[in-house]
Amino acid sequence: MERVGLRASPRITLEALKEALKGVRFPEAKVYFITDWQDRRHQARYALLIHGGKKDLLTPDAFGPAFQGGEEALSELVSLLLDLGARKFYEAVVSPAEMTALLELPPEELVRRINAIANPTDPGIYLKRAA
Repeated sequence: MERVGLRASPRITLEALKEALKGVRFPEAKVYFITDWQDRRHQARYALLIHGGKKDLLTPDAFGPAFQGGEEALSELVSLLLDLGARKFYEAVVSPAEMTALLELPPEELVRRINAIANPTDPGIYLKRAA
C-alpha cells in the first residue's frame, strides 16, 4: 500500500495523489472515504483509501471542510476519480478519536477494518456545487 500526502494538507495531498493514481485500474478499484463525522459533514475530515485495481493507495485525513481548502480539494478529487472511471464509492465513519489509530494500522488490517464498516455512498455528496 502506497501512502500519499500529508495530514491537514488538502492541496499537497491532492497533487501527490494525482501522480499516484497513474496505473490504478478504475473501474475495478474501490474508493473509500474514511471520515470522522456523518451527521456533521460541515466539520468532517476525510482520508481516502483506494483498494484493488492493481494498486492500493492511502491518504491521511487531508480533505473535507475541517481543513482550509479541504472541501474544494475533496470535490476536485471526486471529479477526477469519476473522470478516471471510478464507480465503486464507499464511506466508512469512525469516531474522531479512532481516525489516527486506524490510518496507522498495517495495510491488511486497515483494509479488513474498512471493509467491515463501510457502506456504499453517492459520490455526488462530495461534489461542491456552484452557488
